[in-house]
Amino acid sequence: MKKSIKVIALTLFVIYGSFSGLHASQDKQDALEIYAPHKAPSNMTMIEEALHRRAVEIAIWAQPLMNYKAIYDSLHKAVGMKYNGDVVYHGEIQDWKRAIPTPNNTTQYVNFFWDLHDGPVVVKIPASENDIVLYGTLLNSWHAPIEDYGADGEDHGLGAKYLMIPPNYKGYIPHSGYIVFQQSTYHGFTFLRTIMKDKKKETLKKAIDLIKKIEVYPFSQAANPKATRHIDLTGKDIDGIVKFDAGLYRNLHEILEEEYLEDKDLAMMGMLEAMGISKGQPYKTNARRDAILDDAAKDAHEYMAFLYHNGDMIPPYYEGKRWTNAMPPTLHSFIFEYASHLDYNRRGALYYMAFSSIKHLGATSFYLNVAKDKEGAWLDGGKNYKLRVPANVPVEMFWALTAYDMKTAGFIRNVPSAGVSSLDKGFKVNRDGTTDIYIGPKAPRGKKANWIPTKKGHKFFMMARFYGPKDAVFTKKWQFNDVELIK
Repeated sequence: MKKSIKVIALTLFVIYGSFSGLHASQDKQDALEIYAPHKAPSNMTMIEEALHRRAVEIAIWAQPLMNYKAIYDSLHKAVGMKYNGDVVYHGEIQDWKRAIPTPNNTTQYVNFFWDLHDGPVVVKIPASENDIVLYGTLLNSWHAPIEDYGADGEDHGLGAKYLMIPPNYKGYIPHSGYIVFQQSTYHGFTFLRTIMKDKKKETLKKAIDLIKKIEVYPFSQAANPKATRHIDLTGKDIDGIVKFDAGLYRNLHEILEEEYLEDKDLAMMGMLEAMGISKGQPYKTNARRDAILDDAAKDAHEYMAFLYHNGDMIPPYYEGKRWTNAMPPTLHSFIFEYASHLDYNRRGALYYMAFSSIKHLGATSFYLNVAKDKEGAWLDGGKNYKLRVPANVPVEMFWALTAYDMKTAGFIRNVPSAGVSSLDKGFKVNRDGTTDIYIGPKAPRGKKANWIPTKKGHKFFMMARFYGPKDAVFTKKWQFNDVELIK
């Protein structure tokens, strides 16, 4: 029956290899093993084995939707955030207490969610200011981008009212005053960032004042909208990470009960039906079934993390180095829909890592990912590493490096800092313009300002962010060095 995690990961790798373009000859292909050893119940029947197989596929397919639900539920639980009227934001830059996949620790985050069951919803975004740039994307519940707003978006940073229309809507749509989008889902949300020139208190205050100009309300109230509630999340412990256990399938059933189904998802709904999970019917389970589903969810998680980080789904960005583009090179506007298929494997792997997407890549920001050191070993939180960043990083604004727990893809918990940026107070640059970054469980003496803390017993990866990237980022005339183990 079930074998060790390493064998499971290798088996999944072989099964999906021909479909996703993987090549068994690349690198070591060593399993991530982000979970302690686990296995499904022994002596499974043929029907139970089919349940396990289907549950793995369903978890991969559903990952973006489960991301959406985990983030919404965490904010609703923490501060009572509701649809169509609440905007939550960080008055200070978020730290490890905000658990979502790959957040940054350099820009403020803003969220709000809408539900179109009762009709269209208005989203009002204010204009950016000279030293505060608003940058975000309107998304549906599957994380598919509808449109960007801010400097690179539909409003070009000038602000606008967006009107979000539900599926199959037949009611009145105004001809002016709004940028109108028809959704393919009932639910939607946004992740907005405030990109600031510095982290001074007065700059943060200006950003908060701008955030408080954001409005969201039902279109039915357009003549006299109820005041939007703005809620500060500073200091709140908020866990918006998907839990890969048997509860995942109950949560999936719950959100599918509320969401509009598209034709592209009907085959997977058939698979759910074969698993005994039906839209419109109560969710039923038992202890043995939960044990099988728990193992399947963990296998799916292991597979998605492995696929994303191992360099197969996304090849190295620089020839001969470990850094990869954070986004798949074949990305199709974050929708993953093609004439021949829905690429839910790569989509699932991406949303193991990402909490949102954008419509247009590369203008305001650009991201690189690294999960292995120069020798090809997974980055280990109990070891010490050094990264020498070449001089003259090609950015208009600033650059940053952030570390993430491999298992959660969120900030490493209970550490003093999530990463470093060129805006940090005391950040040290060498005389030749290079910068030495130290990564590990303890800061070298005198290097704390250039130190990224990690934690023993946790594999991790790092994200490099370029804000206002210049051409040299894309032509690769400027390149990151590999992360090197300090022996």
